[in-house]
Amino acid sequence: MNLIVSRFSPFIRAFALLFPVALAGAASADSPSSPAASVKATVADPAKGDRELRERIGAMVDAMGEQNYGGRFVHVRGDEIELMRVVHRGESEELADLLVAENGEVREIRRLGDRCACVWPEREQVMLGDYPNISSRLAGERFSGIVSIGDHYRVVSLGESRVAGQSCDLMAVVPTDDYRYGYKLCIGQDVPLLLRMSIYDERGQPIEHNQFTRIESLDRVELSFQDDLVAGLDEGYETVELGGDPVERAPIRQENWHVDPLPPGYRLRSRSWRRNPVTGHYFEHLVVTDGLATASVFVEKGAAKGSRPVTRTRLGMRMATRTAGDMRVTAIGDVPSATVEVLVANTVRVPGEEGASGGETDGHAE
Repeated sequence: MNLIVSRFSPFIRAFALLFPVALAGAASADSPSSPAASVKATVADPAKGDRELRERIGAMVDAMGEQNYGGRFVHVRGDEIELMRVVHRGESEELADLLVAENGEVREIRRLGDRCACVWPEREQVMLGDYPNISSRLAGERFSGIVSIGDHYRVVSLGESRVAGQSCDLMAVVPTDDYRYGYKLCIGQDVPLLLRMSIYDERGQPIEHNQFTRIESLDRVELSFQDDLVAGLDEGYETVELGGDPVERAPIRQENWHVDPLPPGYRLRSRSWRRNPVTGHYFEHLVVTDGLATASVFVEKGAAKGSRPVTRTRLGMRMATRTAGDMRVTAIGDVPSATVEVLVANTVRVPGEEGASGGETDGHAE
């Protein structure tokens, strides 16, 4: 099984490095209870309360995207603790973020629009990739679909709290089944910024906590990489493309792959062909989402014989894999075990269809 993990290490490394930091909009490290266990308030009209809270989260998403701000936050995942400094530029059409680690190895994450770069100055290495979408967008973007995620989640008020010297409204986004995680948020009252966020697994156990210790609005933001992610870096830096190199079409025609049926509430968001930089093989990458949670499915030739279904956990991230003839199917994401197991079990080939195998690089099933 080590072979399976190592051959997909670029994807696992990308998720592990980008997800925890990219999620750093805010969270609480002071409460071991799950959102569901914390719900004690009685709502006279649950439907109305849920709708108003979703609208409140929607206002937070807009504020976190449109405003300029800077600050410091603490990120806790398992026994790993990170202190980060963040600067966010929201005044232009292309969002930009800079996150700088203040403990551990010297490193920074840069974002311009839909692209990002992880920079390690001491290694003289930079990793480039697509900025994780929905499931891990910085500053509340992962909740952009909160108004339309349906009845697979409910939103409940947990009263008021205080974070980074600011009063905020505490609320829980609670899943109604075991195919998604739960969240606890605290949104500023004066300005609806996301000051705190926690993530809980399907058993109600905390996975991740983020919390601002300081945050302030900025009139203007000037970054060294205003228009170029690698601006200011020496020419000697090694550049690595995370997630594989995108290709227009696979060089070898093969059957199209579908996930059918998907876990309840999930839909196919995108499909693309890429080249694994480790193995050199071409693979199909499918992304599924329920509007809040997101997972990836990879289908690649050259599966190791004798491999079998397995679920691995790394600080809340689940991965499952299986072989299908000479193909390997892998599902990975910040989702429960049940979700990745359904994804790998239900990813099947559909012979004779035109589609991604015929050269389609991006398909959507909204």
